Amino acid sequence: MSRTGVDMARSVRPAMALAVLRELGPRAGAAGQRAERLLGDGLPVPERLHARLTAALAAARGWPALLSAAERLLAGDPLLAALPGCADLARLLDRARLVEPWFHAGHRTARTIGESGLTVRHVPALGGEPGPAESLLVCAIDVVATAGPAGRAARVEVRADGAAGRPEEVLRAGAARVAGWRLHWSAPPAVAAAPHPLETARARFAHDPAHPWRLGETAALLGLSPRTLQRGLADAGTSFRAELLGVRLEVAGQLTARTALPLAEVAAAAGFTDHAHLTRRFRARFGCPPSEFRRAGGQ
Repeated sequence: MSRTGVDMARSVRPAMALAVLRELGPRAGAAGQRAERLLGDGLPVPERLHARLTAALAAARGWPALLSAAERLLAGDPLLAALPGCADLARLLDRARLVEPWFHAGHRTARTIGESGLTVRHVPALGGEPGPAESLLVCAIDVVATAGPAGRAARVEVRADGAAGRPEEVLRAGAARVAGWRLHWSAPPAVAAAPHPLETARARFAHDPAHPWRLGETAALLGLSPRTLQRGLADAGTSFRAELLGVRLEVAGQLTARTALPLAEVAAAAGFTDHAHLTRRFRARFGCPPSEFRRAGGQ
């Protein structure tokens, strides 16, 4: 999916744009002034403008500035503030999957925990390849967020243009594309108790809401029996169907407010059968149809 209008209309969470702007300072120039005006008016910052500012920050001040922007973001945004305090990496990844759609409508990450590290790919979700600086900003967020749960900072290896190197080397080389990165620890981070099934299930749904999720498949992914998953959700006062619908509506709300996608495509991306199905469920949850919600800017 690669409409110019859609690409231009996608936006990032204000806290993400603001973290980059504050690190850039006077270097932000005219692009920064435009972003400041948008934020001051309560309007979103388009992804393309954010990408331009992030590239300017990486070019001017390098990897340390991206780490500093990541620290600002995690300290200042309530959705991310809990990440460094997660009990372990598994819980952190579940939390990250859950909040990711709220930060960058057009990008997602694929994260895998190994015995001594975390492997990540930064991939497009609605078309448009993430730029190297955008990927390295997400890498910096991973570095800052995982230091607490892992008990120490990671050694970072970035894969860019078919080779591996440290983030500062990738920036100096002017890489055209960052394929992903790996965070290494000298010993495997400690593993705490498993996250509650509700957290993990919601995180899986949010990361791929259009997938035709079923109870048995979801339980298997979580390493549980279907009955154990049902019981865990019931203990939390909810159900499999209620949580899946809730996450899909939250994602649909984000896509409706922060992209120019036709509502039929919003419905498909969020996992609804069609526009009419989305509208019925949306009205019941938000009190208005998606078209009215979009006109009001998601308020």
